[in-house]
Amino acid sequence: MTCNEVKYMLPLYFSGELDAKVMSDFELHLADCAGCRRETEQQKSYDDLLRVAIVSEPADARPLCEIVSDRISKPVMITWLFRRPAYLFAIAVILLLALGTTVVYLATRSKPVEIVYADAVDDHYDEVIKRVPLDGWRATPADINTLGQKELGESGVIERLAPDGYRIARARLCDLAGEAYVHVEFQNENGEISIFIKRREGNLPGAAKEVVNNCPIHLVSTRGFEVAGFQSAKFTVLIVSNLSSTENLRLVRESAARLA
Repeated sequence: MTCNEVKYMLPLYFSGELDAKVMSDFELHLADCAGCRRETEQQKSYDDLLRVAIVSEPADARPLCEIVSDRISKPVMITWLFRRPAYLFAIAVILLLALGTTVVYLATRSKPVEIVYADAVDDHYDEVIKRVPLDGWRATPADINTLGQKELGESGVIERLAPDGYRIARARLCDLAGEAYVHVEFQNENGEISIFIKRREGNLPGAAKEVVNNCPIHLVSTRGFEVAGFQSAKFTVLIVSNLSSTENLRLVRESAARLA
């Protein structure tokens, strides 16, 4: 089973609609694929939070039941519909809101963000925003250059990625969608951004929004963060920040110009 198949079957997995054979293949894939396992756990946590939020607010339906019982006990007349336009309008609004919410929810669940972009946002949030303590961070220029040489084949490539006004804070090896990336935290006086880089193997998912210096540019917004990615002849790069999409696009164009 592939990662794309797992992503497609995720809603059916949560609702218990997969048959035994497919369920077995699905769980075997999760056992072997860290990216899909992380995405599944993240989606499950969202479903659990939504379920808890709903059940924690008990609904008292007695007033509504009394109103309905009172209405159906009286003779129904066609003219009744036209004497209460405000009441009917309120019902129509409620129904439309419920329908709209359902459509948005299903659209969101049926078109999940590609795992590599979702994983990049998760790592940025956990490791840079929340400062979850993790081993493997390199903080000195020498150690960071050594990491770049080992994982990327070039000792100075990480430094070349630094946008104007930003300095390298630290770097470590991480996993995005089952592939090893070097996660570099850059800082300036206004905050932090994350840049993920690896040697290029294959293409980034989704359609490119534009091409800069022969580098296809990909843009994704998810969970309150902006992800801008590009691919040069040798590298795949993702930039994650809580900046505006315009500013994040500026950063990725700048980086693409330096690596192209």
